[in-house]
Amino acid sequence: MNYFAHLHIAAETDTSWLGNLLGDFPVESSSLDEDLLMGWRLHQQVDVMVDQHEASLVFRSMSRKGRRRFAGIVQDIAMDYWLIQYWDRFSTVPLGRFCDQAVDELSKDKDRSPERLFNMISSLEQHNWLPSLGTHEGVEKAICSIMRRWQHGHYLQDFLDELPDIIQQAEKPFLSLYPDLLDFVAEETKSGKGKRYR
Repeated sequence: MNYFAHLHIAAETDTSWLGNLLGDFPVESSSLDEDLLMGWRLHQQVDVMVDQHEASLVFRSMSRKGRRRFAGIVQDIAMDYWLIQYWDRFSTVPLGRFCDQAVDELSKDKDRSPERLFNMISSLEQHNWLPSLGTHEGVEKAICSIMRRWQHGHYLQDFLDELPDIIQQAEKPFLSLYPDLLDFVAEETKSGKGKRYR
């Protein structure tokens, strides 16, 4: 799961919105405030669950030019795309309102975020681009952003070359995986709002 799904999970579990994004940014977990640490740990468990889910294994094994070992990166972004497409199935909050709420919640904790996340929140405050993650252009921009930052980013070019097909390949895995993921995070956080993460 990428940014959008982790924000949705934060809302569903009543855990820190910022904390649920921190798993994608370099932080020293031992220095985090407890609310952020709870979200950070939930993010880690979500990533493990998604990586091990049968639907993810199916997606990564599909025939394509891009290397299988990097397919999970693209899967995370494509899953955000499909969450936005099927938003009404997973939330009663209108998409636009949710995206505004996400920016508001992240802004509240902006000063507790590492520099790159701080800059991302500032970008969202200027132009809320979360809904664009549900477009092919938004998926492409997200992948290109990773390519620029990551020393092995050039390996993602093959996925860009087949992007429409790859997005389509992710639909069925998403529909299989995401309901299971929401059940998983509900179970993990039902006792004492993340009690086990302390």
